[in-house]
Amino acid sequence: MSRLVGYVRAGSTAGRPLLVDVGAGTGISTRALRAAFGPEPEIVGVEPGVAMLAQARAAQGAVEYREGTAESIPVADGAASLVLAAQAVQWFDRPSFYREAVRALRPGGALALLQNDRDWSASAVLAGYEDLLERYGHGYSRHYRAFDFPGELARVDGLGEPDDSGTAWTWTLTRAQFLGLAMSSSKTHAVVRELGAERLTAEVYALLDRHGVGDRVEVPYVTRLFLRRRL
Repeated sequence: MSRLVGYVRAGSTAGRPLLVDVGAGTGISTRALRAAFGPEPEIVGVEPGVAMLAQARAAQGAVEYREGTAESIPVADGAASLVLAAQAVQWFDRPSFYREAVRALRPGGALALLQNDRDWSASAVLAGYEDLLERYGHGYSRHYRAFDFPGELARVDGLGEPDDSGTAWTWTLTRAQFLGLAMSSSKTHAVVRELGAERLTAEVYALLDRHGVGDRVEVPYVTRLFLRRRL
């Protein structure tokens, strides 16, 4: 998050900054912006889901939430210092979202896409888990979040040069926590319907056993940040 803070602060500085989190959900990333940027900026989370908005507003966090979509961001032209999409951009009509972000950003403002993905290429255990999901997930593909964001952003009028980065990190879980993470994913629900929760549990634990994993499961992730400045 420090890299995002530095990039935004190096851009347009006229007036009080407005930071907009699009596809805010329950407000996790919106509140993270407040924690990272401190009390100065105005921070707005934008979310179309009424139930999600209610949860976000109940959590407080010294931020504002507005009902709206990525394709129709409820801020004035040229008002925002940052338009952020964290873990949500795959649900957007992206060409429309990019145009809206350009409209909403002030010159020098930042468009940021933040994606946090399991790195199955770095782990035989995760690769085996993805094999399991693809085998029983009825059309699931481990590549479902593999978008050419640099190529898409290069075709957007009004945005400057790329400033992209990736950070690898590892989340260490117990076997029970790893199973809970697997079961909580919406992508796993089709597998549960196909196999049942008991069989899926057995398959996951058998996978861990085949790879000699004890009670510490290391789950590698890559966090990717795509930054563009409004011209």
